[in-house]
Amino acid sequence: MCLALLSVPGAAFAADAALSLEEAKAAFRLVIDAEIHKHASKPSLSLLVATMLESMKIAAVQGCQPVDEVQTTCILKIEGSIGDDYTALRFRRDGTQWRVVEEKDIDAPQPTLARAQDLVRGHLSDLASQEQDPKTAAQYKEFATSLTVTALESCRLERDSDAVECHADLDTPSQGKGSKPLRFRLQGTNWSLLPD
Repeated sequence: MCLALLSVPGAAFAADAALSLEEAKAAFRLVIDAEIHKHASKPSLSLLVATMLESMKIAAVQGCQPVDEVQTTCILKIEGSIGDDYTALRFRRDGTQWRVVEEKDIDAPQPTLARAQDLVRGHLSDLASQEQDPKTAAQYKEFATSLTVTALESCRLERDSDAVECHADLDTPSQGKGSKPLRFRLQGTNWSLLPD
């Protein structure tokens, strides 16, 4: 039962790894300029490629999460001539500047297991306080104190939104193990649980 009840946003968590919009734009501009320069020697493609690359802009830094002492992964809203979407890019601090780490298949940031568990438990506690039926409220309260998030796997960023969806393995003493997709949002440096 507890696996089907996760539908209201949870609380948020703070860390400090966020880039400003201007810092992200400057780092992204360096990559775009390098790509335009790389394609400049191919006259038949250069105008088309340059136009497409020039149109790509970072519209927002949705949120960032540190990878290590010098790197952070951010969820960004990108606007361009072929449409708008969200993407994850990794940035590395280089002195006072940020630079894009050019890697393929950057993993989307995801909350820690402890943070995901806090968010799910907080959500269940909220449901318990709103529930009119005493028996159902008692179940929510039990789950809110005993549910364990044992794994978050296959986390992916939804390109049309800023949500990160993960396959969550959950465990409760009364119902045992189960799994459920959970959706999270990283806003700044704070994670929240999204409604189903």
